[in-house]
Amino acid sequence: MKIKLKELNNEIKMGIILILVSGILLYTFKINISLLIKENVKTIIKILYLTVFAVGISTIIHFVVPFDFAEKHLKKNKLIYLFYSSLLGILTPGPVYAIYPIIIALKNKGVRNPILVSYLTGQTLVGPARAPFEIGFFGLKFYLYRILLALIMGPIAGILYIFLSKFIADKK
Repeated sequence: MKIKLKELNNEIKMGIILILVSGILLYTFKINISLLIKENVKTIIKILYLTVFAVGISTIIHFVVPFDFAEKHLKKNKLIYLFYSSLLGILTPGPVYAIYPIIIALKNKGVRNPILVSYLTGQTLVGPARAPFEIGFFGLKFYLYRILLALIMGPIAGILYIFLSKFIADKK
């Protein structure tokens, strides 16, 4: 089975490029790959665990959330939906790379990009796993201010996305 490079989708092409660049860097700087893996095995396992968790959530979204839910509630770029998506992002645990499968599932359900930008902004700025650390180190008031700021910045990011997509074509 012969695969032509032109037939691959952009995500696979980017993955191949990243693997090649990583290989070149590892070779150039004479890095011992087995030692690198041994030293980072806990992190690798954690990343794999979180990725499986995120794929599980996205699968649940795919089968549980009906398509018309997204159509009725999240397809329009209303400010209140940008706020809701930011709030949902804030409440979603995990690192940002584990959130991408969830975002892809929502996008496949018909959720528009500004809503996804608000969700991702809220999740990136504040996450429930950070609460014990930030409250412990900086106090409850500090953490509550961060939540409030994320609830403001998430919708602003969605609004800016809507504005910019009028000037720069948005890939649907």
